[in-house]
Amino acid sequence: MKTLCFIGTTITCGARDRDALGWSGRLTRQLLREGHDVHHYNLGIPGETLPVLAKRAEREAKPRLEGVEDALVFLEPGHADLALLKDSRRRTDATTYEAHLTVTMDLLDSMAPVVLVGPAPVVEREQMLPCPVTGEMIRYSNTPIAAVSRRLATLAGERGILYIDLFEEMQKGTAYTAAIEEDPYGIDPGSGGHKLIADYAHSKLQSVMIDEDAAHG
Repeated sequence: MKTLCFIGTTITCGARDRDALGWSGRLTRQLLREGHDVHHYNLGIPGETLPVLAKRAEREAKPRLEGVEDALVFLEPGHADLALLKDSRRRTDATTYEAHLTVTMDLLDSMAPVVLVGPAPVVEREQMLPCPVTGEMIRYSNTPIAAVSRRLATLAGERGILYIDLFEEMQKGTAYTAAIEEDPYGIDPGSGGHKLIADYAHSKLQSVMIDEDAAHG
């Protein structure tokens, strides 16, 4: 059996999915329907920054992956670090962000192969809103998100790991934008958005998924 471990933030959590699956649950369900022997853990916490996520990654992943021979870890750093403050600075500067990301990927890679999931595009709001976690006034812009997405693609390429580029893919057409329009922060997708992410992740995952039935004859 292949273990799929999803470590991430708001989008991984899947809070606005009315089917209570999120994209991780939808992806797992699709793989099960295809006959793959898989199960998954959703370790998503909404609004978490990467420095905070990095602190819990080992504590939560290790007991789920220790002794597991066949696993994948999906790491979704999320949007919280990319929020813009009143002075237009990113909440987490680029150097700190990449340092924590590198440490987290190294740690998780020692347990299982890592799949890096990039940030999705947002609906930009002119009005700043209080962060639901810290209370800071924030807004989101696709400009820094696009830059980080490109950087993550480069890092994934250097490591030779799969990168799920949500920023580029979810900008195709209008369906994903419609799925996040109702979220006050313009980030968290509804059910339709989680389906789009799951379908895209499924298409990317074919190159690394092992058909357990075929493998074990």
